[in-house]
Amino acid sequence: ATPVRLPGEGPQRVLRTIDDARGLRDALKPGVRLVVVGAGWIGAEVATAAAKIGAVVTVVEAADSPLQVALGDEVGGQTAAWYGQSGVDLRLGVSVREIGSAGLLLGDGEWLPADEVVVGVGVRPETGWLAGSGLGLDRGVVVDEHLAAGWDEGGVGPAEPPVVVVGDCAAWWSRRYGRRLRVEHWECAQGSPAVAAATLLGGEAVYDPVPYFWSEQFGRMVQVVGLAGEQDTLVWRGDPTTVAEPAAKRAPGWSAGWFGPDGRLTAIATVNRPMDAVAARRLIAADTVIDPARFEDPSVALKNLAAAA
Repeated sequence: ATPVRLPGEGPQRVLRTIDDARGLRDALKPGVRLVVVGAGWIGAEVATAAAKIGAVVTVVEAADSPLQVALGDEVGGQTAAWYGQSGVDLRLGVSVREIGSAGLLLGDGEWLPADEVVVGVGVRPETGWLAGSGLGLDRGVVVDEHLAAGWDEGGVGPAEPPVVVVGDCAAWWSRRYGRRLRVEHWECAQGSPAVAAATLLGGEAVYDPVPYFWSEQFGRMVQVVGLAGEQDTLVWRGDPTTVAEPAAKRAPGWSAGWFGPDGRLTAIATVNRPMDAVAARRLIAADTVIDPARFEDPSVALKNLAAAA
């Protein structure tokens, strides 16, 4: 996949390769005016590191909350306060028109000066080189639950010789969710090759994991497990508005769970509650029905909810 870049002739950095990371590390110094475009995972992590170094950090986000795509406004909005607590200026609902030689022109016409600009607004799968190949392409390379591609444009039927696809460009069919997924997290690239290899050897292995991702930002460990549906109900576990005491090494933890109409836990976002993430991953994988009322009580271990269901 290739990072999305914004219009304009000015210099802009992305964070995709080790060379990108080394270049950014060398550029970040105390007092440097850094503007990060995008308050997603990349933006939050870059802002965290830069603020620790002593850079003057501004984060510009077009959506109304950080992590809106990943977590939605209600949960993602809980992370907005973390920016100010770390000395980062977060500007929500602000678009970027173009990047200039010494800053950014925002959508409302304001000029925002910057010494360095990092753009973290997503990636696009690298499939252009496959145009005209006959493989099915739809926001990635279309593959089945075995990660096998098809020669026709609809991605139906196995290719001969077999073609398998892994990583950010694989749009694979999930039996669990009944739809095609393209997951850009490292765990997909780590876990899918074994299934692809089995498919090449004539096996029937199925790739259908419960999505998982983690991020460290502003002194907090954020973990996301599963995939919430549009009709799911959000249930809080702990108080997301609690602020850490000045002497505390880590902010208090909380979680937010999404429950389907049938009472099954479909997804969870945890903050400084790693055991919730571990237990939830097992519960979601097993399609376990649990009591949302007991889920709300952070003193009850999630691993015990399955037995009580």
